Amino acid sequence: MPFRRRPSAVAAAALAAAVGIVSGGCTTSEWDTSELNDDTPTTVRRYTSDQAGLEESLTDYLSAVGDDLGEWAAPRDQASCAAQRLVRRLTVDHILELGFDPQAATLALDFPAEEKASVVNILLGCIDFSSAILETYSSYQKLPLAQSSCFAEGFDRLGLTRDLVSGLVDGSEPDPFANSDRMASGMASLAVECLEEDDLLPNAPMPRLPEAKNSPGTTTSTTAPPDTNDDGDLEGIKPGGPLDTTTTAPDSPATTGR
Repeated sequence: MPFRRRPSAVAAAALAAAVGIVSGGCTTSEWDTSELNDDTPTTVRRYTSDQAGLEESLTDYLSAVGDDLGEWAAPRDQASCAAQRLVRRLTVDHILELGFDPQAATLALDFPAEEKASVVNILLGCIDFSSAILETYSSYQKLPLAQSSCFAEGFDRLGLTRDLVSGLVDGSEPDPFANSDRMASGMASLAVECLEEDDLLPNAPMPRLPEAKNSPGTTTSTTAPPDTNDDGDLEGIKPGGPLDTTTTAPDSPATTGR
């Protein structure tokens, strides 16, 4: 049962669109991977429908990590603790009656409210979900370690970890607006408590934006820019032509005294 913080639907849609664009613009190439290919035959693992089979199936399910590098899975000893307690608490026959398939393990079963509470309690008692939150936030430098640790502690303190585990048992994301907006308000308060201003800025110098002309704090110069043409010629204007103002006009009678 990999644990991860999934991106929003908008981000997922944007990523899918980007992948489609990139894929459409690429050409296919053939690579010789014969030296890297692993031809070792594999067989599908089968689990029995008895106590040992259900415990093994649940242990593998709770400790399995997929291809997503953003996922977290419980250590095998913690997963085994939860699997054994779940089978003892619910019994083999009852778990199978709820529709559990050892070959496709899941905890998203139709538990009555009391049994669901027991399942959540067992998972919280055996699996260190604080480590899950800490490692998920801090991996690949998404957040610094100190801020990630603050979030992990805050999840426990505010009861948000229980909401996350309940969502895992339901097979869905936790509702941020359930229980009087507990998840949404809790995450907002932790963001204020744990994050600093610099944590939300990119790790790069911010470019200065150009200032608007005649904006407050700027001055307007009335001095003409210096002439950079050594010969006085203006590009595109024919010397001596009607647009040339660099030549001296003939003296008029009024200036010559005639």
